[in-house]
Amino acid sequence: MKPFQVHLFSEEGKIPESVPPEPSFVYGNKRYLNFLHFDCLHLKNSEFLRETARTNIEARGIVPTDARAEIMANLQDFMLEVKRLESLLFFPDEISMTFALISIFGPRTTFFIDYETSPSLMNVLQYRHIEYYDFHDIDQLEKRLDAYSEKVMFIDGIYEWLGNIAPVNNLVKLAKEKECIIIANELNSFGLLGREGRGFVDLCNAYEDINIDIGSFSRYLGGFGCYVGAKKYLINKIRENVGHITDFVPQFMLAVNLAGLEIIKDRTKSKEVYNKLWKNSRYFITNLKQMGFETVSETPLVVVSFSNNEEAGEFTRRLIDEQVIVSQKKERIRLCLSVEHSKEDLDFCLHKFEVIGNALGIVKT
Repeated sequence: MKPFQVHLFSEEGKIPESVPPEPSFVYGNKRYLNFLHFDCLHLKNSEFLRETARTNIEARGIVPTDARAEIMANLQDFMLEVKRLESLLFFPDEISMTFALISIFGPRTTFFIDYETSPSLMNVLQYRHIEYYDFHDIDQLEKRLDAYSEKVMFIDGIYEWLGNIAPVNNLVKLAKEKECIIIANELNSFGLLGREGRGFVDLCNAYEDINIDIGSFSRYLGGFGCYVGAKKYLINKIRENVGHITDFVPQFMLAVNLAGLEIIKDRTKSKEVYNKLWKNSRYFITNLKQMGFETVSETPLVVVSFSNNEEAGEFTRRLIDEQVIVSQKKERIRLCLSVEHSKEDLDFCLHKFEVIGNALGIVKT
């Protein structure tokens, strides 16, 4: 663990805009626990991935002109085996990926997205005709689906501001009945759910039901960019619409993505890591509930709900004063647990929750 040199807290009580990607860091002779990043498997600081990037850059530069096709083919083959998709495209970020994806749908298409879906998807889809649905109310969703003929439904794996797994089977069943095109949103689940992190499509064995699969390499795999996977004719249609945008993913990034997949596919090592992560998650969530905190989380993304924005904001600021860094969005705060957080780290954090909760009158012990 290295000391963090950049001045984070220029104003007393100010929530930092950026912190180092380590699960813990030292600043001002104090050790801070960092729960901001999605790096649950602690791969962003993997020396193996760093060496992979360094070797590729030293051998061929940042933007190579040769051998890119070979590494792309290797990555495609690996992904096709993991995700069971006919064809794939890679993109540098979630925004460009989403714009490319929706380019194949006409102006009459209605996109059904959950209120709790990924913010990056919402940011792009707001320019199209969208209908929001609540995964708790399947009956209401069914009525809305009946009102449209051309429709696409995004189904999430993990809701990043709830921390729970979507009722995938129920949503898939309804979407098929209503003749929806189904897009699996694996942005928050690829690398975390399913066998060796294959995603919620694998967890729910929904391979035959999904039309399009999207996911990220940067959240849990320590890599770069995103992918879209589907039948070949759909991928060819996307490729025709976006031209050469996928060529802007440098070779060293593709190599790191492939290396990240190799790490989690190592069954012996990955099983031990996943077991520890999920065991710690259950322990942490159970203790929060026993204290009286409100959470529906069931994954290493642990989200706690408060009465209002102000209460959540004050709780977040007090946690920072107690050397615990979390994310806040309105009345919720989120902690992304890492496999590198020890039981002692979790107990330290839980103790701070209890102390602050008592001080603010949120919980009583």
